[in-house]
Amino acid sequence: MEYRGIDVSKYQGDINFNKVKKTDIDFVIIRIGYGMYESQKDEKFEKNYEGFKNVLIPIGVYHYTYAKNVNEAKLEAKTVLKWLNNRKLDLPVYFDIEDKSLYNLNKNTLTNICDAFCSEIEKGGYASGVYANKYFFNTYLDFKKLSDKYSIWVAQYSDINTFDGKYDMWQYSSSSLVNGINGNVDANFLYKDLFANTSLPDLRGYEGLSIVDGLKSAGYNSSFDSRSDLYKRVGFDDFYTGTSQQNENLLMKLKANNVSYYSSSYKGFSFVDGLKEIGVDASLANRKIIALKNGIEGYTGSYLQNIKLLKLLKSGKLVK
Repeated sequence: MEYRGIDVSKYQGDINFNKVKKTDIDFVIIRIGYGMYESQKDEKFEKNYEGFKNVLIPIGVYHYTYAKNVNEAKLEAKTVLKWLNNRKLDLPVYFDIEDKSLYNLNKNTLTNICDAFCSEIEKGGYASGVYANKYFFNTYLDFKKLSDKYSIWVAQYSDINTFDGKYDMWQYSSSSLVNGINGNVDANFLYKDLFANTSLPDLRGYEGLSIVDGLKSAGYNSSFDSRSDLYKRVGFDDFYTGTSQQNENLLMKLKANNVSYYSSSYKGFSFVDGLKEIGVDASLANRKIIALKNGIEGYTGSYLQNIKLLKLLKSGKLVK
């Protein structure tokens, strides 16, 4: 599967999100900020996040680093988590390590800086990754150590990517043109389905009493928004506020894993046809209900949304 996306920052100015939505853009990576101080948040981040969220374009973020050691990297990660404030992301938080002020540091130090940032981000309940250009990955980082643990986003401005390491995303241009954005914008191809997990976490083996720790143990986003989403999807109809009783109920439900799934041996490529084959109402109204139960809000019947739901149906993980 190949997805086409862009990454944006304050340098793209005011974006017409509705126009971008009408293009073939599948996702966006938004710069959240740079450095370790809260005053260094990208001045367009809030507007860009809300704008792309409102038009239902999947979102990830990146952070530009100046960290010279592990402690500074951890401080930067903690600042990013404050900026995110438990907001939902569809794609990882990427650590943008490319500043020339870092070139005098050795490979071990730079790799540990990346590892420290990404680890701190994942403790906060988000997926993480590292962004750098091909030369930086090959020269300044222990690529294998990082790629074994985190998502990799490599930059090489060319018609062909000659980077021989394992990567999830390729930034192939800095001069792409997209309707709704004035001037040039970075363009990317995403080759792995990194979009937020829409299957339910299986906590049958978890013996603790904390829903947050339980979700983390399953590699699942444990933020408030994620728990609120799960609470609806497993069948509770009261408004989730994060009370101890609601968290206990959610934990018990996931530990029991007594959620009903659709069963299907469908081999085709249409979510609508797949539902019809198993005798389920495939109308848009019912698909909206099914989508919401499976973690997709604002369902419109888009190709990307249907592909996610079809994968769940085929794997037997589509929640009834």
